[in-house]
Amino acid sequence: MQFTSLIGHGAQLFQILRKAHRTGEDIASDYFRSRKYIGSKDRKFIAELLFSSLRVATLIEYCAKKANEVAPIVIEQVHPWDIMIAHCIIGTDLQSFPIEEYLHPFFGVRDAEEGIDFSISEKLGLRDESAEAWKAGVIDAYEHVIAEAQLIIKDNDISDPEKAQVLSLYCAMPLWIVILWKEQGMTCKEIADLCTSLHTVAPVGLRINAEIIDRDLAIDILRREGIPCKAGSYSPHAIIMPERIPLTHLDIFMSGAIEVQDEGSQLISFAVSPEEHWRILDYCAGAGGKSLHLAMLQHDQGEILSTDIDYSRMREIRNRADRAGYHSINIVPMHLKGHSKNALQMYAQTCDAVLVDAPCTGMGTVRRSPNIKWNLKKKHVESIQRTQLDILTKASAFVKPGGVLVYATCSLMREENQDLVSLFLEKNDEFNLDPLRNAFPEEVQEALLNDDPDACMLSMNPAKHGSDGFFMCRMIRKTID
Repeated sequence: MQFTSLIGHGAQLFQILRKAHRTGEDIASDYFRSRKYIGSKDRKFIAELLFSSLRVATLIEYCAKKANEVAPIVIEQVHPWDIMIAHCIIGTDLQSFPIEEYLHPFFGVRDAEEGIDFSISEKLGLRDESAEAWKAGVIDAYEHVIAEAQLIIKDNDISDPEKAQVLSLYCAMPLWIVILWKEQGMTCKEIADLCTSLHTVAPVGLRINAEIIDRDLAIDILRREGIPCKAGSYSPHAIIMPERIPLTHLDIFMSGAIEVQDEGSQLISFAVSPEEHWRILDYCAGAGGKSLHLAMLQHDQGEILSTDIDYSRMREIRNRADRAGYHSINIVPMHLKGHSKNALQMYAQTCDAVLVDAPCTGMGTVRRSPNIKWNLKKKHVESIQRTQLDILTKASAFVKPGGVLVYATCSLMREENQDLVSLFLEKNDEFNLDPLRNAFPEEVQEALLNDDPDACMLSMNPAKHGSDGFFMCRMIRKTID
């Protein structure tokens, strides 16, 4: 497919997703499925252009708008071709879309510059001096934002609304979130570092089944399959791939020796720190990634009760458990009349540990689902906090005296994390915070707790740790005197 056609498809999908509330992957999959003429290399380019553009949407929209003021577009924009082209121009410097990595000889251009020139001519109707002026307008707008933002970061002040808007553009983050984080005590540099870390492709985390395979051996096997990977920095079971690569056809995957699980997510199971004989309730089990990890940590000798309000999300648990050879995981429906409610109630105050990986805004995963940040509103955060508190309170009823309660989210929002834990403890004085050093293996403590050895809560920050954004807190139910 010609380069200009790829730009056209990217622009059409971008326009759809900027207005959508469904996940980008679902919409893109439907789009490609209905256009079978789009080949695999074409799909990869379009998908990378699309999702990278969504990660930095407001910034590239601003740059395209400024360029249009310098050199007005001749052709009516059926789709936002100008925004896609602007991103192709600055994506490498922005580190959001290194375009040369995705080019292929089949696209009919020698290099990115030629593809951009063709696109400006065909899609915008600009040639010669007008085309050069438009390109310069994009670059000038981008460099202006960068320069202004650096001064703002240095001064650490966004009290002026115009400065707040510039930092929001630089960060490609909604203005209300940037202002909120500043009000909550983050510096402008911390905000900028966090937000710009969300502009790049998220690495893919794998977790070894340590009952089956050693991490070094798993890495060696994957590399022999031509898959670039390295050991994780925090979880002793983590392997990191730089991008998504198909694995399901590999023997190492089909045997249950590896599972896809973000490194930050793996630390949540370590925060539980289960003993072999424990009964554990995984209260928001979803597809069962943490249930599987807990079963491994228990050497399949305990009892794991996996439940979720959305029963359909748990369909994969049994298949995944069978592949890994685990028998200790039991799926317990939460809301089947006359059965599920009683099935859970019989475990009240009998569980050695309860894990609540609560439904959340998902702000820690915006590299994978960029639309999350653009669709999020303050009222949504307030609403989901109420839901999380209700879920955590209900789940805590299953913790036995002296038992462990771990609360976790994949969010970067304090309201869902530290603030939620404070609200819970205010209303439930039978629980106390418990230091994570009592749970984490020594190598995890050394990697993550040196700055605060007594920390009971941990936030995994994509800027600092490279993983998705995760929060976890460990609590203990008081024993009965």
